Amino acid sequence: MSESVLRFEFRSVFRFAFHLVRRLLMLLAALAVLHAPAAMAGEQVVSVPLAQGGSISYLLTQQDGSTPHWVLVMFPGSAGDLELSQQSDGAISMREKNNFLIRSRERFVDAQFATAIVDAPSDQPGGYSDAFRASARSAQDLSQVAASLRSRFPQAKLVLIGTSRGTISTAYVGRSLPDVWDAVVHTSTLSSPARGQATPLIGFDYGSIHARQLFVQHADDGCFLCSYEALRRIAESGQYALITVHGGDVRSKPCDALSHHGFYGRDEVVVTAIKAWISGQPWQDDVG
Repeated sequence: MSESVLRFEFRSVFRFAFHLVRRLLMLLAALAVLHAPAAMAGEQVVSVPLAQGGSISYLLTQQDGSTPHWVLVMFPGSAGDLELSQQSDGAISMREKNNFLIRSRERFVDAQFATAIVDAPSDQPGGYSDAFRASARSAQDLSQVAASLRSRFPQAKLVLIGTSRGTISTAYVGRSLPDVWDAVVHTSTLSSPARGQATPLIGFDYGSIHARQLFVQHADDGCFLCSYEALRRIAESGQYALITVHGGDVRSKPCDALSHHGFYGRDEVVVTAIKAWISGQPWQDDVG
């Protein structure tokens, strides 16, 4: 075989290999775009000074680089004393990590939604009592949190959302600040106050809340304060939106977070339905 023929065949093989590698690189680049991970959610603890002294903090979670259309201002249940703090390396420390709203916050967050989980005020070391949740002072504190969020997201709509004992806050703060909220969402509402607990919600008039309202309740919530039938009557009497949850798992006591009361095992479908309702999209009123 002559030298010229060998050079020709070498160039042909080289061109073939070059184009093959080029196509493979283009294919890999396309696959990388298709399977790129979602933007990370960034978090920071924000401290807001209060008029009477002290401060109130919230944990802001948003997708990096996003301009959210809705900010969900969240009240976890129990005493709500989260002891929020952030280390120099950005690590977040807090209590009540099993709580539905806390453990699901990153499921709520995307390009359109951010969350702000509210801690107890610094001058309430025992957290929120039921009476304090219902007080004018608590509403005043939340007006400061709302002002802080509006300064960060001037175009965003604020949605108040609480779970379990946090629904005392959604009821009273929702009513006291009518010009602040685009919507109010009550999850695992204390619909059947008993044994001296949740007394501020006895006879509460949800019609006094000006914002549109959504109730989310598990049909088999075993917590003695959270009768599904009582909640269903509240929703029907006021023609409020209601999402009924079924199924899931139980790993804790009936009034604790890892049970039907905390929608344990149904986080994703519940979050999806809530976000759809907030954003005005078709939403499921029965999930499980």
